[in-house]
Amino acid sequence: MDFNVIGINRGNQTEIYTETADISTLNLTGQYEDSLPIWKWQSVTWTWVTIPQLAMSVLGIVGNLIVILVLFQRRHTCRSTDTLIGALAVADFLTSVFMIPLPTPLRVPGTWLGNIFCKVVYTSMLMWVSVDASIFTLTLIPIERYIAIAHPLHFKRLVTRQRVGRVVAVTWLVAFLANVFELFVAGAKNDECAVSFQSRLSQVTSGCMLYLVQFLIPALIMIVAQALTALVLHRQSRQWLGEDYNCKNSKPSARYLVARKSVLKILFLVVVVFLISWAPTQTAYLLYNFRFLPTSYLYSPLSSALVVLAFCNSCANPVIYTIRNPEFRKAIGELFKSTTRTSRRTALFSEKITGETDSTIFSVDV
Repeated sequence: MDFNVIGINRGNQTEIYTETADISTLNLTGQYEDSLPIWKWQSVTWTWVTIPQLAMSVLGIVGNLIVILVLFQRRHTCRSTDTLIGALAVADFLTSVFMIPLPTPLRVPGTWLGNIFCKVVYTSMLMWVSVDASIFTLTLIPIERYIAIAHPLHFKRLVTRQRVGRVVAVTWLVAFLANVFELFVAGAKNDECAVSFQSRLSQVTSGCMLYLVQFLIPALIMIVAQALTALVLHRQSRQWLGEDYNCKNSKPSARYLVARKSVLKILFLVVVVFLISWAPTQTAYLLYNFRFLPTSYLYSPLSSALVVLAFCNSCANPVIYTIRNPEFRKAIGELFKSTTRTSRRTALFSEKITGETDSTIFSVDV
């Protein structure tokens, strides 16, 4: 016997109302035909959930589009970090597009079109693919920064824009594979969309895998990579600047460390916002699959509030860049200038500083 869950979508779906009455339609000849597929829709209800969701969608679309345009304008000077930030902006932009509230289906015919709707639209599969791509790309950024700071010589040899581009393509493939199961468990049944698991074990296994892949493993990698990078920077500060490593210094080695720490702080804020945004809803969804939370949780005010909090992550990054990165603010101003004359363009999230310490000559990407 199938274990059926109606509306198990991890997003912000509202509860489906099933109509059992026979509905017919009038054809061109004036005769009634019960065999034609019937769609019925409930218009978007503007509630305390859908209104902020739409606002965050618009903010995410505009903000991430600006990031994409700014980085594209400086594509010739972009380095690996800028490429990853651009890929993250693309994923968040698509997530914001798919976040736009849509009408709720009240009746879905069991046709091929109805099944495609349930598998792709009702489950918000495309949105979750872009969400996972955003999470995986964000996971790559602390790793890239750690390699750049701890192993700069290997970094310059191994990490190129072409390789970064290929890795980003792989993250999208993995994101699709992580959500492909929805094509097999969702469909139109009894004039409504339903998600059917073959057994209780399959539902629990799916919930655990999603929690591990979408949150726990990426979060642990981000935290460990950020911590290791901070330790390396601390060690380099003491090694190059001695006891005055906390003081302002005009030496190239001091400016080198300050630039790296500035980039690291921005990326640290991005990771913190991700953890705050996604930890509550992902943990609650895991508990729901283990039945520590009742079935009614899926449509409760608490669930809606946690989903809205999670969606904040898609529009937060452009705000962080604008507040914390003066070069990014300057680039936004240049983007909207009517004149084509602009200042010398450099990488936005990397700096190349060439200098010489007491015993080492360095020329590395920050």
